[in-house]
Amino acid sequence: MNIIIAFLKAYLKKEIWMQQSSKFEHKELNKKFLICYLNKILYELKQMSWKWYATLKVYFIFIDYQRIEIDHSMFIHNNEIIIAIYVNDLLILELNIFNIKALKLQFTKCFQMKDLDLIKWYLKMHITCDKAE
Repeated sequence: MNIIIAFLKAYLKKEIWMQQSSKFEHKELNKKFLICYLNKILYELKQMSWKWYATLKVYFIFIDYQRIEIDHSMFIHNNEIIIAIYVNDLLILELNIFNIKALKLQFTKCFQMKDLDLIKWYLKMHITCDKAE
């Protein structure tokens, strides 16, 4: 699953002000150095990945997943469903397809998602799925 515009879902806790781009100069006011207040994360911010991870972590804990201590990018539910996070992609590992579909439906209630279907490659690893089993 791919989370669309993932970083825009994360909120900032601190006040961040930044100088507006030159493309947004306000000609009528004759002001070249306007500043803007950020409500949400922008891709250019250094802390964007951390804030996105923190948002996702809170959501997973809310839906009763536990973070795997050996790898903080992985969450597990009842020792059955494993979710691996890589930036804005989620790899869902579960034997029961109905549990995966229910989880995907639950995600779409909170995030705008794109289903990437069955996985073929993940972090340079080739993955095959035996549909017969």
